[in-house]
Amino acid sequence: MEREVKLARVLVVEDDPDIQKVIRMSLKMRGVTEIVLVDNGTDCLERLNGFTPDVILLDLNMPTLDGLKAARLIREGSPRAEILIVTSYHSIEVARIAAEAGASGYVTKSLITSDLVPAIEEVVSRHAA
Repeated sequence: MEREVKLARVLVVEDDPDIQKVIRMSLKMRGVTEIVLVDNGTDCLERLNGFTPDVILLDLNMPTLDGLKAARLIREGSPRAEILIVTSYHSIEVARIAAEAGASGYVTKSLITSDLVPAIEEVVSRHAA
């Protein structure tokens, strides 16, 4: 039996509509009550005015403002924000640059259905501790 994520609000910043659907479905199946979708980093920063998500999922490669630049800007304004990078790449280098940008971790798109919720649970539990 899967554990239910103890989250209410997630901001998903992803430009691929198919990946957006997979993320949304995975989160809804685990009880996330509010999922906000935007497709670029600039819209993400605008959406954060007046909206405080439990976790921000940022695509690494996006038009207008990529995930790393957006993570740095989010981190400057919200040092306690939980950020996960979502990427097609899986490497130690990606983990390093994501951490340097202020992300709490990353999830590869090829494993998103199995790894997304555990990654979110991990960063939220570390934050709560």
